[in-house]
Amino acid sequence: MIILCLCAPFVAVRAQKGLGVEPVFEGKVIPAKRMVKAVVKGEQAKRYRLSLFQSLKMTADSTECQQIEELVRQDCRGLDSPRVQEYGMKEGRLSYLIAQLPNRQDEQVFLCYQCYEEPRDSFHLTLVYMEGPATMKDLYKMFKTENKK
Repeated sequence: MIILCLCAPFVAVRAQKGLGVEPVFEGKVIPAKRMVKAVVKGEQAKRYRLSLFQSLKMTADSTECQQIEELVRQDCRGLDSPRVQEYGMKEGRLSYLIAQLPNRQDEQVFLCYQCYEEPRDSFHLTLVYMEGPATMKDLYKMFKTENKK
């Protein structure tokens, strides 16, 4: 049991290996102590046809926000890429994005991003990485259902 607990952080971070957003999940852009991290795996994730759900919520200054936005855009290969399923802009900034990245080991890979401005030049960011057999249709259905509760 102890070995499993010690390996869990390593497995969660490895999921984003090779992506532009990897340093964000590693706490290299915004320190881990300023982020709220949620990881869902196993039976809880399977309910949603996922093998991994990992989210970060954080408050960032303008520079950090811009840096994370650039990493997200890098992973999507630009906003006009077929990887980007949906996105929105507000005052020249990316406010939200839903992207389907190339599969990993026969599993779908999704990246979601949300950013909104708070008072005093700070931004609330949410970054979500998901893997599993789920489709975009499954995700839209899941989020639509979850938001109605």
